[in-house]
Amino acid sequence: MIDDTRPVFDSAAFDRNTDGDRDLRMEVVRMFLEECPVRLEAIRAAVLVGDATGLRSSAHALRGAASFLSATFVVDATAHLEAIGREGRLDEAVAGLERLDAAVAQLIPELRKIE
Repeated sequence: MIDDTRPVFDSAAFDRNTDGDRDLRMEVVRMFLEECPVRLEAIRAAVLVGDATGLRSSAHALRGAASFLSATFVVDATAHLEAIGREGRLDEAVAGLERLDAAVAQLIPELRKIE
């Protein structure tokens, strides 16, 4: 569990990002739920083999999707992993991945409420 007072998912910000379009909100959530496991696997693979460029790129892609959703903790965790990859600090990558996994585990139930 992430210890933070911010919401896991800022529904009001997401509503602004989608101009209140309920169908668009549902489509964005559906796409995120489908793509998130693929993006997480790419991040895991990059961490496993020590691929700093792959880590940066994969984390960046997931961060973009999470930003549009206003998924606070996932955005923070992916930004951290992106920096780890960019700076080649791979010794921090496993802890960063654990942080991301925890953030995603908190986000998914919130998104399922929208589905």
